[in-house]
Amino acid sequence: MARRNSFKMGTVELIVLFLLSKGDLYGYQLTNMIKDLSEGQVSITESSLYPTLYKLLENKYISDYEKVIGKRRVRVYYHIEDSGLKHLDELIDDYNTLTSGIHKILNSK
Repeated sequence: MARRNSFKMGTVELIVLFLLSKGDLYGYQLTNMIKDLSEGQVSITESSLYPTLYKLLENKYISDYEKVIGKRRVRVYYHIEDSGLKHLDELIDDYNTLTSGIHKILNSK
């Protein structure tokens, strides 16, 4: 069965912003949450996640900060900004419009 990578690649930004709208998270936590919440149907690798995070940082949709864990370990947490919440709303509208159009096409006779 063919994998649905092309759709998935276009939705990484949407998923990441949505999860960050619920609270600050670090990268590994994001990948695990995506897999767990989708019951294993969606899996985002670090090679897909980090370029998306860097793009969101560059566009100022999210910010990052470091938190010391234990004695030596440092985690980078990501936080959604107000501009990111607005962008998330736009992405959700675009996603809903697209999926609605696809459903109409697939259900046509």
